[in-house]
Amino acid sequence: MRSVGPGDPIKGRAGELTMKTELISTVFLSEKRKNTLIMLMEKPASIDEIKSSINGTTSAIMAQIKILLEQGLIEQENDEYRLTHVGQIILKKIKPLIEALNVVEGNKDFWASRDLGAVPDMLLDRIGDLGDVMIHEPDLNHLFEPPKELLTSLKQTKNVCTFYSYFCPTCPNNYAELARKEVNYNLILTRPVYERLKEEYTEQYNAIMESQNSHLFVCDENIIKPGAISVTDNLLLLSFFNKKGFFDHKKVISFEDTARQWGQEFFLHYRGLAEQVK
Repeated sequence: MRSVGPGDPIKGRAGELTMKTELISTVFLSEKRKNTLIMLMEKPASIDEIKSSINGTTSAIMAQIKILLEQGLIEQENDEYRLTHVGQIILKKIKPLIEALNVVEGNKDFWASRDLGAVPDMLLDRIGDLGDVMIHEPDLNHLFEPPKELLTSLKQTKNVCTFYSYFCPTCPNNYAELARKEVNYNLILTRPVYERLKEEYTEQYNAIMESQNSHLFVCDENIIKPGAISVTDNLLLLSFFNKKGFFDHKKVISFEDTARQWGQEFFLHYRGLAEQVK
């Protein structure tokens, strides 16, 4: 049997793996440690500030602080704790993963059943930007109505970007109302949805076309696409087809600023693939 000496590369790799495992465990195996590190990414904090942000007794939090100190992820200066340079390097890499896990873990069944092929890779990499999301699932009496959160937001917002690849019977009136209010409105529809709006909802269509601040775009029906995107001044709404290609009316809603920026970029991706109606 081969012996392992002090300078043996196998032993060295084992030591590196142990160290990596310890750091990963330090960050992920305790919510208190993880939340403390994320908090310290913003600025140094005292134990009282950490305690007020993270539920737990002083002794419980101090036990986690001790582990973070021992692992070299944080350091103490006077009465405050802050990330070390090593802690900053690691947290900058780990934070997107933590945020992505927070988005997905809370609604694993939903995300596992969605077809996310319509989302560009660069945005999938930043799925954590969606932040604190809620999954809206309407009852049978409200299947074809937009969520009340979106309707409330549309009444207050000054800017709207919307993409629809399915026809929502109540939406033409919402489109027209935004146009008449001269909201800064960008609307993308797939061609079948556009044709139905133009042919069956002439009054609403004309209101959009006559508005100075409304811009209507049409995209190819055959592109890979989500169900819907709506971005207002305070809300992001997303819907995706499920993996069987069906639309089941479930929608993602977030009020996070990072989510709205994510949604804006998602919308602009499709605007680049669409043709403006003039």
